[in-house]
Amino acid sequence: MQLFSSVVTSLVYVVIVSYVAAFVYFLAIYLVVHNNVVHVAAQVALWGNKCDLSISAGASNYQTNVDPIGQAKLLQSNVLGDDDTSQVWRLLASKPQCCVDFILDNAGFELFADLCLAEFLISSGTASRIRFHGKQMPWFVSDVTTSDWLWTLEQLSSSSTAALSRLGQRWQQYLSDGIWQFSTHPFWTLPYDFTSMKSAAQDLYDNLSASDLVLFKGDLNYRKLVGDRAWPTTTPFTVALCEFSPAPLCCLRTLKCDVVVGLPEGQAELTEARAADWMLTGSYAVIQFSNMAL
Repeated sequence: MQLFSSVVTSLVYVVIVSYVAAFVYFLAIYLVVHNNVVHVAAQVALWGNKCDLSISAGASNYQTNVDPIGQAKLLQSNVLGDDDTSQVWRLLASKPQCCVDFILDNAGFELFADLCLAEFLISSGTASRIRFHGKQMPWFVSDVTTSDWLWTLEQLSSSSTAALSRLGQRWQQYLSDGIWQFSTHPFWTLPYDFTSMKSAAQDLYDNLSASDLVLFKGDLNYRKLVGDRAWPTTTPFTVALCEFSPAPLCCLRTLKCDVVVGLPEGQAELTEARAADWMLTGSYAVIQFSNMAL
């Protein structure tokens, strides 16, 4: 299974190399010129979740000279409900040198976008430690495993593109210095939603409880956060979590299944009128935050 995952990830790499190089260039320019850097980095990490082999089945999506920052801005109107990025930033700004956990989803471009968001958090002094959580085996075909993680950093470090090589080497150094950490845990692929974490994986729950913010990426993690239940779409996100709250948490998720909460009255109906398959294609998204300590 891990060999299959690595082969699939290799196919993804062929697709994204030029896209990634363009992303590095445009991100550097945009972050210098604009102040809302956290919002921009979060948006790119969010829409990176569209890159999912469970949807594309490995079909080629090769793009050159693409500005992912501009694309994220164009897609901003497709973020449903309240965009809670500002709440996340206020939390991080109130806790300098904090620890942020990433619960990863897909390898490929999404993982790269997550790494860029983590780079911003470290280089800006917002966070002093980032802990990444992958899976011991793929739940879906492109889930990040240890081999995907190592392969991605190796490919970046050895890239003939200078910017990518520098990033890869810097990120390898972060790992050596303990600034970044990567781990897996059996719980991520066990048949539980996250409300069972405290009883089924107390060590993992305690580990996340030491975090200042836990970022959950993607559709599967969202479904496990809300129990994969048919909640009314207007159900508050905090209610759907059913008191799961090891630490303040935020979910960056593009919709790929018919489960979503936290929408204002009538938005689901209006969105369905525009696109009948709005819950399934990854074309719409949510950025939802919960801090039950407030």
